[in-house]
Amino acid sequence: MAIVAASVAMVAVIVFRQFRSARPEAVSKSTSPEIDMSLARLNFSEMRGDEKLWDLVAERADYDKQTGVARLTGVKAEIFGGKVGGMVITSETGSYLETQHLVKMQKKVHAVTKKGMDLTTEQLEYRTEPGLIRADRPVKVVDGRLSLTAQKMEMSLNDEKVSFKGTVDAVIEGYHAKH
Repeated sequence: MAIVAASVAMVAVIVFRQFRSARPEAVSKSTSPEIDMSLARLNFSEMRGDEKLWDLVAERADYDKQTGVARLTGVKAEIFGGKVGGMVITSETGSYLETQHLVKMQKKVHAVTKKGMDLTTEQLEYRTEPGLIRADRPVKVVDGRLSLTAQKMEMSLNDEKVSFKGTVDAVIEGYHAKH
């Protein structure tokens, strides 16, 4: 009888300890009252049928359910397909506006297409519906032997057309052949 009582007591202690340790930790309250949810790591993908269109990863995301806006930190967007064959864009901060299908990236924005075009700017938008990249701030583009800076840029990922607006300074490096 003493063995049964001791066994029941041990089981009760184990269950009590597991229950106590399984209690959720208090989540620190957001500093902003309009934030409904904060995530330590966000990974979001958009699909069309079996085809993955793009991935969005952020180290931190603060989401406001009412406006449908996620404020992002440590952002990486990978866009698949299109004529450019895809693109990877990184930035320090950004936001995803769910209703507008719009990813905004700010601070040290760097993008590289699968074909090797490299661009840097301080602010860039990716409109997911038409597949459009837009920079309304000065942008530097390096593509092979071409280096240019422009005040604004717009790029269609579907047909690989790029248009630059404002002052454009471009340099095309020559071939240096030695025989």
